Amino acid sequence: MSVQIVDINECKKNLVAEVSAEVVEEEVNKLAREYAGRAKVPGFRPGKVPLAIVKQRYGSDLWHEATEDIIRRSWKDALAEHSLKPLAEPVVEEVHGDMGQTLKFTVSFEILPPLEVKDYKGVSVSVTPPKVSDADVDQALEMLREQHAELFPVEDGEVRDGHTVSIDVEGEFEGGGNPVRQNGFVLAVGGPRADPVFSEKLLGMRVSEVRSFDRSYPADYHSKRYAGKTVHYTVTLKEVKQKHLPELNDDFAKDVGAENLEQLRARMKDDLVTKARHTAEKKARDAVLDEIVARHRFEVPDCLVQDELKEYGRGVATTLAQQGIDVSQASINWKKMFEEERPRAEQAVRRTIVLDAICRQEGIDVTDAEVEEELGKIAERAQKSPAVVRAQLEKDQRFQELRELLRHNKALDFIYRNANITGGDET
Repeated sequence: MSVQIVDINECKKNLVAEVSAEVVEEEVNKLAREYAGRAKVPGFRPGKVPLAIVKQRYGSDLWHEATEDIIRRSWKDALAEHSLKPLAEPVVEEVHGDMGQTLKFTVSFEILPPLEVKDYKGVSVSVTPPKVSDADVDQALEMLREQHAELFPVEDGEVRDGHTVSIDVEGEFEGGGNPVRQNGFVLAVGGPRADPVFSEKLLGMRVSEVRSFDRSYPADYHSKRYAGKTVHYTVTLKEVKQKHLPELNDDFAKDVGAENLEQLRARMKDDLVTKARHTAEKKARDAVLDEIVARHRFEVPDCLVQDELKEYGRGVATTLAQQGIDVSQASINWKKMFEEERPRAEQAVRRTIVLDAICRQEGIDVTDAEVEEELGKIAERAQKSPAVVRAQLEKDQRFQELRELLRHNKALDFIYRNANITGGDET
């Protein structure tokens, strides 16, 4: 058997092998003897089928199974011999041969690029100092008022911007198609998530009033079901509510746990300052890492980039689902989106590779206690037990991913502690 590792680039390798017909035949005979012990062939008792009959009857299956076994053993032995660790399951690119012939095959796989990170201590980075203004505090207080707003029914009067309405909707597609039927649909008229056409058509309506109108959707509308189509809608107004914001005074401050409005403003500012500092620190940490990454040139394994893009795609799908959008019906050009997202994905992989190399060079690792501590934090946020969180991670085969994330975060902490950061003190 001849086996050779061919370097395609720093990351991609090909295992090119050639196996003699005699070795393949020996493997086929071994499998044929196993087949003979359980094969059911008319005219022969179980376990008494001649080897020649088994090979004649199952020849193609035997050859393919033998080939798969040889390929599997070959690349595993080669990886062990050369101390190579594939990042994903190797892919069989080519297989040439047949019964009684020499077997030739090529297996492709990717590994982390050989990288020694240099000059990762004392990196100089300047960050913009975080600032929290009175206007920021005012905005935060307004958001707090919005969170504590109450809705009161509007018994009489017309729908206006800012009203929250409940409507029954019926829609017929122009040219045919499954009709739209939805009762009790809630809409914030004029709100950022409301359909602007619906908001406009609902203005001036009164409870129990019925109104009909057409809605023509653009060709690039996010839902394939509606994209490029016109729908004839009939809407019945069931309920109208007016939002009432609490007054910003000492009573409101007491309702949210402060002694008075002055203390509430101070607390809100402290929270904003803390968030601003955390944001500034994250930017500084990212800047330090990006500076180190920019100093090194190395190949990026495509399989890791694809994993990053898939994770991004799952995030997009989850966000759409949370907005009530059927992902399968959404008009999304995934190919274009992934092409646009690829530079960010490549940079994310470069960061991971650099942090992994620093972990090796500095002997950075995580303890079981640190993993358990993180599991506890995740469990607290998810309101689950650490055992349940661990079981779910193990089921999803992401437990090792958590350990690697903690390990890389420790490497990031290391380079940040050893960096020269200027700015970032003002708030």
